[in-house]
Amino acid sequence: MKSIERKCLLPALLAAALAAGPAWAQSTSGSAGSGETPRAAMPGGELKTEGAAPIEPLEIEEDAVTRDLELDPGKLEEDLTTVKRARGGEVTREAASGRLKRALSGAEGGDPAFDMQEEDRQVFGDDDRVQIRDTSPYPFRVFGLLQGENADGGLGNCSATLIGPRTLLTAAHCLYSHENGGWLDNFVFAPGLNGMNDAPFGVFEYEAAYIFEGYLSNYQGYYGSVVPWDIAVVHLQEPVGDWLGWLAVGYDDNLGDFYANIVGYPGDKPGGTMWRSNCDVSRQNMAELYFQYLCDTYPGSSGSSVYKYTAATQERIVYGVNVAESPQANTAVRINRVYFEWIVSLLK
Repeated sequence: MKSIERKCLLPALLAAALAAGPAWAQSTSGSAGSGETPRAAMPGGELKTEGAAPIEPLEIEEDAVTRDLELDPGKLEEDLTTVKRARGGEVTREAASGRLKRALSGAEGGDPAFDMQEEDRQVFGDDDRVQIRDTSPYPFRVFGLLQGENADGGLGNCSATLIGPRTLLTAAHCLYSHENGGWLDNFVFAPGLNGMNDAPFGVFEYEAAYIFEGYLSNYQGYYGSVVPWDIAVVHLQEPVGDWLGWLAVGYDDNLGDFYANIVGYPGDKPGGTMWRSNCDVSRQNMAELYFQYLCDTYPGSSGSSVYKYTAATQERIVYGVNVAESPQANTAVRINRVYFEWIVSLLK
């Protein structure tokens, strides 16, 4: 893999705070689920095809990525406030917990499950994405298409991953658009979707969506100003993960030189079809709050988890969320200790 030139995208202040303590690594536990078919194919949940489009990729402009974003030390805790949007439209805020504040201060091969399967967003060189044609086995059934409705009624498609019985991990820009009127609504999740008319496990409605206050308050008119905060959690109304399973989430201060796995729903492929991509992530392309890679993605892949498979333990652990592009590489928000604690606090 050729080297990716590192640019300073992220607040040096937060990065320094996270780097100040000793090295840590921790993760939740994944689950293959019971394997049972979910009770009812979720009447009321419905994917819409007319007018639906993959949410546009967010680009990191050349003149923006070189800017150091200076944050007031006292504002970090405010940025870590959780902003919740309930299905009924009520928006509430909860200050960073003591656990989150304490966290602030303070190459394996590809997934073998892949072997069982027969220009906007950057595709580097030859397109090496491979379609997952049988989405029913674990782990493919934990990945799904997340669809939301804009304020003007337009529909946007992203990708998301089950990380708990009722919990999804995705990107904040899949839930909130600075350019298009704020929050999206009426989110539905179709796990293991295999075409817009083939939702083998049903379609599930959301209960609440969560993003960081920093994603709202730090926006300066360009995406590079909020890259560090582009991570989100969604709660579903039903515990679909009990049946289908979920992936583990973790952080590792020494993460680097690993083989990344990305599964999602790129919009340049037939609607609602699942595709995977793999690539090396070099240690030199890891930063405290993000990492970059040459895995091929496309609009609609936003929100896909970036995970590592460890053969010795057969663990699949999500270490990042695919969010953006630049002319050099695609970018994931890195799950660090602070973000890990936040995610754990929201697991259901």
